[in-house]
Amino acid sequence: KKYTSISWNEDETYASGNVKDQGYTWLKDKAGSEDGRKQQARLRELGQLAERLGCSLTQLSVAWSIKNDNLHCVLIGAATVDQLLENISSLQVAVRLKPELLAQLERIVSFL
Repeated sequence: KKYTSISWNEDETYASGNVKDQGYTWLKDKAGSEDGRKQQARLRELGQLAERLGCSLTQLSVAWSIKNDNLHCVLIGAATVDQLLENISSLQVAVRLKPELLAQLERIVSFL
């Protein structure tokens, strides 16, 4: 398996007991900190916004990057055809990002 995932409990602790053995203690410390909890809350907000728009968080991220006047070039990559199609679908999301939504996105990411 190329990538591993980390399971979380509802109280935002790791579900797996062998996190230390996997070398993720730095992540556990960061996620458990006050800043880590704030970042997780912001990421949940972004996820909820993506859900309301009917897109993935990846598509929302790429669409925001496309619409962001401060970015001059958006480089995306894909290891699979599905990832490529998801990235291309971001163009459809980008046209739906009106100024109000962009302002909301900016408000959320300004705290990350």
